[in-house]
Amino acid sequence: MKPLRINLGCGRQYLEDYLNCDVNPRVKADRYFDLDTFPYPLEADSATEIFMDNVLEHLEDIPRVMGELHRILRVRGTLRIIVPYAKSDWAFQDPTHKHFFTEATMNYFSDGFEYSFYTPYRFRILKANLVAHRKSLRHKLRNLIPLRSVLRYFLFNLYDNVYFELEKI
Repeated sequence: MKPLRINLGCGRQYLEDYLNCDVNPRVKADRYFDLDTFPYPLEADSATEIFMDNVLEHLEDIPRVMGELHRILRVRGTLRIIVPYAKSDWAFQDPTHKHFFTEATMNYFSDGFEYSFYTPYRFRILKANLVAHRKSLRHKLRNLIPLRSVLRYFLFNLYDNVYFELEKI
């Protein structure tokens, strides 16, 4: 049986060898459904990987979404999420963003975190990396700032995204 990899909220990023899903019929996808409507039309324990690129911040109920992703993933399946970093202009400028994320946000869905009692869904955090784009001259100059990893506590726009890689326990 071929591993099922799902690209949820694919938008214009249609990935080969993935089941591409989106709500918008104007983009190419394999399935169309609303990620704020539960349950998703996907089988439990069916996916080896779920990928979401700049999708989670648009959804209403993050704990409920995480529960659906947990339901769909197989044990040891990988959940890869990219979201705008809360301390970046990207997080605030889009009027459709409903939530903000830091590198510690997914701790709420992991064992051993003091506030993980909000939800029963557990993931092992494999990565929680801050990402700094290198697209423009402004980005490239910003990336030369020394001590960015410390300065990020005091200044905005030192990073653009957070990349999470989680494993279903």
